[in-house]
Amino acid sequence: MMNLKTKMTFTALALLSVGSSSAQTIIRLVASNGDRTATQTAISKLLATGWTFNGVTGYTTSAGTLATATGANFGAWSGTYAGNPVIIKVSYAGALAGIAAVAGNTDQRFVLSNGTNDGTVSNPLTTSNYEIGKADFGFSTNFQSTSPFNGVFQSVTYSPVIEEIVGVSPLGFYASPGFPATAANLTTQQAQLLYTTGSVSLAQFTGDFTSDVNKIVYALGRNTDAGQRFGAYTEIGLGTTTTVRVWYPSVAGRTTASGITYGGTVSAHELWPVNQQPGNFPVPLGSGGYSSGALLAENLTVVLGPDAYKNKYFDDELGDFAFQYPNATAGYYIGYATPGDANNRILGNNGVVPAVNRGVALSYNGVALTDANVRSGKYTAWLYNRILKPQSGLTGSKLTFANAVRDQIRNVDAPSGGGLFDDASFKVFRSTDGGLVIPKP
Repeated sequence: MMNLKTKMTFTALALLSVGSSSAQTIIRLVASNGDRTATQTAISKLLATGWTFNGVTGYTTSAGTLATATGANFGAWSGTYAGNPVIIKVSYAGALAGIAAVAGNTDQRFVLSNGTNDGTVSNPLTTSNYEIGKADFGFSTNFQSTSPFNGVFQSVTYSPVIEEIVGVSPLGFYASPGFPATAANLTTQQAQLLYTTGSVSLAQFTGDFTSDVNKIVYALGRNTDAGQRFGAYTEIGLGTTTTVRVWYPSVAGRTTASGITYGGTVSAHELWPVNQQPGNFPVPLGSGGYSSGALLAENLTVVLGPDAYKNKYFDDELGDFAFQYPNATAGYYIGYATPGDANNRILGNNGVVPAVNRGVALSYNGVALTDANVRSGKYTAWLYNRILKPQSGLTGSKLTFANAVRDQIRNVDAPSGGGLFDDASFKVFRSTDGGLVIPKP
């Protein structure tokens, strides 16, 4: 007959066995907005049917809409991979954030949710509702060598990471509604002038200094964690450290439908405030920007009101409000985004955004953003998508999963969100962000 001590031991072992079999591996990744759609799509395919996702855009399941997951910058998956239960916490905080997280092994903010329908999910970067964890791996649209997170930066040592290309992200330039289609082109010099001064006359684009000189174009941009910021500014020749001047609009009357926010009227705007600059390092007044491509995109569907396009500001010498452009009659924004954020949010290709709120796609140096033009090297505003892995420490099931996501994107899902395969059809390459685009050997 089993004595009490033995019975207790077997009971404890049984409970331990049950606990071990049901324990979930938690995987954390930090990545760029430009990698979000392809990575979320890949994860949904790697997990067994029955997965759930809870993020800042809401809750969904494998039987529901994937757009809830592909549109979420922060969230968590719960599911089964290779027969084992997993929780995958995702933070698409930016390309630079991805490099910093993996190279520096630094603490990062993730959502509290475990991927089940466990309540409303808050943005961990802007609220007190978050948990701290280390990223196991990440994705970035920038080379580590382009970033400041290479060696010692702000007293933190950033180690070299393993960078493996999984695809290519085109980067487009777009204008807000009403921008004349006949002038829908941005040259390198126009872009430099716009982003270093913050505003230029529409006549610079149309050549009509009679009708368009009092119509003003203003710049929008991304924050310092965004690969798209570094990609855009290196592409137009400003590099990664030039101070830019972009605007922070106050918008009334926005509409949200099918998870997409659009429209509204800009009652006023100001140079991007220092206290509104999420990112790993500070920049001067006006040089910040939006924390996601989706946020920038929705502000390319607005209409500028008179106080905005005349640029009303408080003049300390006058002790009263004044206008930078008192004779202005209209205004527009120009910004940059990947096709994944632009196609549906700016251009309204899915039919959600009404025609009156749709922005305008600009060609770049006279070349339209098309897959063929990017692949051939005619269109040069693009970035590589890369998986980032630490040189050591990523082992076992987490390494297996990271490599599976890599291969799923590289071989299947790179086109999700407007990306391209870096395959034989891609005839060119570059060795640094904004560097020369040259034929593959």
